[in-house]
Amino acid sequence: MRKLLALSVLFSLGASAQTVINYEDGSTYTLSDGEEIYVSTENSALFKRQVMRNKDTFFRVQKPWAKRDYVSQPTDGLQPGSHEWCVAYVPWSEGLTFGMQTWQRACDTNSDGVYDENDDGWEG
Repeated sequence: MRKLLALSVLFSLGASAQTVINYEDGSTYTLSDGEEIYVSTENSALFKRQVMRNKDTFFRVQKPWAKRDYVSQPTDGLQPGSHEWCVAYVPWSEGLTFGMQTWQRACDTNSDGVYDENDDGWEG
């Protein structure tokens, strides 16, 4: 029983995940370790507290986060699974993602690892 507990602790220590914020314009921001986010609606303001040396406290409106780390892709603006999207998509470029799974199901219909005239959706 102790060995099982030790193994589960070791495996849980190695597991981590990144938090990615997806904006309406298609851009994204990936939070780094220890970075915190606060989400509010469009109409509400977020305040930042500032304490002065003499203990006076000021609350200032926090500006929306402007940083983004999104890199545009050749498939942006294309309908996933369409002929144009299948041609532009680079398989395994992002690892195993929803996009890769879509490409495998909708584009590479004969499961040979390429999208070409032998696949069902190919438009010559």
